[in-house]
Amino acid sequence: MSVEVIKNDNFKYFLEEYIIMNDTEWLKKHPTIRLADIERRCKSHNYAKLFAHRMQKKGILHKAARGIYSASEEVFAVASNIHYPSYVSFLSASYLYGFTETIPRIVSIAAAKKYSKIEFKGYTIEFVRMKELWGYKNENGVFLAEPEKLLIDAFLKPKSMGNFEEIERLFGGSLEINAEKLKTYLKKTNSDRVYRCVGYMLEKHRKIDISRLMRIDRNYYELNPFESGAGINRKWRLKV
Repeated sequence: MSVEVIKNDNFKYFLEEYIIMNDTEWLKKHPTIRLADIERRCKSHNYAKLFAHRMQKKGILHKAARGIYSASEEVFAVASNIHYPSYVSFLSASYLYGFTETIPRIVSIAAAKKYSKIEFKGYTIEFVRMKELWGYKNENGVFLAEPEKLLIDAFLKPKSMGNFEEIERLFGGSLEINAEKLKTYLKKTNSDRVYRCVGYMLEKHRKIDISRLMRIDRNYYELNPFESGAGINRKWRLKV
């Protein structure tokens, strides 16, 4: 091989490296980027790791999880794009919809598994294991529970709402609800306890009666999962 060819090859290599290292706009197109995505662009696993390392040192990329990075400052978008499928729900979703004054430092994500917690930009991202992974939408890169699903999620995993007062705020607020969609989601959830709790709260706060949607057995459930109720609601067979 001639010296001239070697020079040309070296120039081509350093030109490609310069372009890759300085063209960072593509990193901002998605809330998260995986090492595999970088590798496809760099065409080398080792070079992809070097690129990610350099971008972190420059403050362009931030590590979200093992092999997952982000150039975004939007924690809710990042949190809901780390594992698939997943979406923002519970108290975090209530905050995004404007129904809690509490600024959550814990971002709660409904996911297929209970993944390890992640610390990201001063927030703790926690993953709440759920099998009912549907009823969410994409809002500018944030996978977010639909209002109807959020009401159901609040009783599926009430501890992730923080307390019963936060659940009351959801039902008592101005959150726009599609009653027919909610009925469909309740049937799909197929939980007698959740159906009764949601039904009672809808009737109490919104004067919506869905008592004929599903059969109710003779057992009594607690409405408030945080403390035992002193009263009885016979229609919904709940301890209130």
